[in-house]
Amino acid sequence: MKLRTNVVDLWVFHKEVSEPKYLLLRTSQEKADKWFHGARFWQIPGGFLQEGDELPEVMTRWLAEYHIEPIGIWAAEHVSCYYNIRRKNLEMTAAFAAQVRNPVEIPLSWHHSESGWFTAKECQQRLTFRGLREGLDSVRAFVSEPEEPHGALRIL
Repeated sequence: MKLRTNVVDLWVFHKEVSEPKYLLLRTSQEKADKWFHGARFWQIPGGFLQEGDELPEVMTRWLAEYHIEPIGIWAAEHVSCYYNIRRKNLEMTAAFAAQVRNPVEIPLSWHHSESGWFTAKECQQRLTFRGLREGLDSVRAFVSEPEEPHGALRIL
């Protein structure tokens, strides 16, 4: 077993309405059957960083796959630690947040069969994993709900 520290979660949100709404992606049944013993769940964009990667460039590239252009990206002051059953690794995942101007229709793939923009309360009702729930709490406290996130947290 390895300890991986290059894993990143990226909470995407917009403030088009009175309260922020966050993007959730639901695993497809095919992906669930292949890697998670058939269990489907809601998740967020993210991935792995390689040595020398620049966070803003990598995250902007990830978001482009969903036809999303960020207007800002911030560190969310949260790291979760968990065992990843698929990769058989202990993983430490840092949470970040990306703001977009408005919600867009998310293209679906074999990885994700559903997507939606949800309030924080709706996200908490859908999320299965502690790390995602706590990551959302941190995003809300430090990035998406303050009048203006602290400038020291901004990476783009």
